[in-house]
Amino acid sequence: MLDLPTDRPRACRQSTNVSRIPVLLDAPLVRSLLKLSVEHDMDLSMIVMAGWGAVLSRLSSQDDVVIGFFQSGLGGKSTDSSNILPLRLNLSGEPNTSQLLEHVREMTSSSMVRRGPPLGDIANNVSSPSFQIALHWNHQASLYSTTPFQVDLELQLQALDTEVVGDMIFSSDLFNPDTIKRHVGYLITILQSMANDPIQPIATIDILSPEERRLILETWNETSEAYPDHLCIHQLFEIQVDKTPDATAIVYEDQSLTYSELNSRANRLAHHLIGLGVRPDTRVAICVERSFAMIVGVLAILKAGGAYVPLDPSYPIQRLAYILGDAAPTIALVDTVGRNTLSEASQPLQYRKGNMKTVSRQKFCVDRISQD
Repeated sequence: MLDLPTDRPRACRQSTNVSRIPVLLDAPLVRSLLKLSVEHDMDLSMIVMAGWGAVLSRLSSQDDVVIGFFQSGLGGKSTDSSNILPLRLNLSGEPNTSQLLEHVREMTSSSMVRRGPPLGDIANNVSSPSFQIALHWNHQASLYSTTPFQVDLELQLQALDTEVVGDMIFSSDLFNPDTIKRHVGYLITILQSMANDPIQPIATIDILSPEERRLILETWNETSEAYPDHLCIHQLFEIQVDKTPDATAIVYEDQSLTYSELNSRANRLAHHLIGLGVRPDTRVAICVERSFAMIVGVLAILKAGGAYVPLDPSYPIQRLAYILGDAAPTIALVDTVGRNTLSEASQPLQYRKGNMKTVSRQKFCVDRISQD
């Protein structure tokens, strides 16, 4: 089974509902394909088979593609489907057009040697021959015979004068008409590229039309958004507080805070930090365990105009000591664990410990804020 992208999930039991999209290979394209068929000594139907297999491989992102190929209208019998060939195409290794056509020719010859009984006999003995994808080539300008088995996609074609015409029949349970129209466009694009440049690797052929490329890259992938980049993060947070004051802002374990509650706690601490001398660009260390206190502390430092220096209590003491010595914060927000950690980390510092004010349980504990 090919993992084809579908518009709707595949049901356990698929119905027989089908629809059709017309297919036209115009005269210039057919002339180019006939020239290619002469160069590689193979029938036009096999050229189309190769292109159809390339499309299916691209859609499914699979190199192994099986297509049920059958013909009708041979020997003057317009409604007789004389033979069915299960053709297995391997598109691994990024073959070019010539290599793919040679592979198709070998597979076709091999299948012809091993071909089974006429399709009529198969239909009489097997209630539902199993093919997901089919290519039905009609050799006589007449109405197509009914497909003797159910498929997801069936390409029905016939050479008529200088053109090749037909339909793409598809399961309407799985696909929308617009999807199949794109598939038909992919087939025509690949066939044109195969005829124009036989040495180009099939995998490098661009199957998207300019319109579809714009749709995918510009319309569906439109990610630009006006962003107030002149505002700081705490100012953006306050805008959100005004919009949704009662919405949940943070959740920690079995507790939560609304935007209004979080903002109030951060404001109280920010005023306290300003009283301790925090001014714009003042470096303030914050060393607390992961909790409400961490978020409150960061917001408070920003609201006071300071720059926070994050210190994780789980970091090695030597690393914390280096950060303290390099950033030289004058104030630290700590909980119990953070206070004990910084007491040990500040031992090797060259300046006196007393120069760094610590907001701890003796003064204004961040840990206590989360309980107010």
